[in-house]
Amino acid sequence: MQLEVEPPFVLVKPVDDEDAYYALDEDSPWQLLDGRLVMSPASHRHEELFRFLLMLFGGWLDERGGGVVLGSRYPMRLDPRWSPEPDLLVVTDEHRHRITSQRLEGPADLVVEIASDGDPEFDERERLPRYRAAGIPEIWLVSPQTRSVRLDLLDTGGAYRTDRRGDGPIFSAVLPGFWIDAGWLFQESLPSALACLRRVLA
Repeated sequence: MQLEVEPPFVLVKPVDDEDAYYALDEDSPWQLLDGRLVMSPASHRHEELFRFLLMLFGGWLDERGGGVVLGSRYPMRLDPRWSPEPDLLVVTDEHRHRITSQRLEGPADLVVEIASDGDPEFDERERLPRYRAAGIPEIWLVSPQTRSVRLDLLDTGGAYRTDRRGDGPIFSAVLPGFWIDAGWLFQESLPSALACLRRVLA
């Protein structure tokens, strides 16, 4: 009997080791999370938010410098069991040596995850604890479902401070001067990314 699975959904399957994961085609939709292969197809809203945020981060870094933003299909290897592919990751100039042709060797300085319709709490439940254990200085979890952004910032004492925003400015600690208005992300139709970038750069 064939099981019919209706999207959206999150699929999980076992994998022998990380070598098997890295042997997959570079366009493979699977990620290595806690020794498992995980796939979560993206919704239209997810892709809209991804494009919007990529343009804001990318445009700001192009103008101001200080790092590079990568996204979606580029693994961040944390250990042999974890090579997540954050929706966006920022690597500052200080850590550019971690960027290789195949993956980021170690944690990024800032990661952004956009919650999946298939399992909206997946990132907070499974990725966030590992990101915090890796000491990623700045973690954004964007939730279209709750219309909020969870922001986890690592302080100088090694502890995380957590804030949630549904509107108003969010200022980056890793990229001084970069900010967005959380409310931009939850409008029925996203605003012009170029117009928003001009405001961020002003």
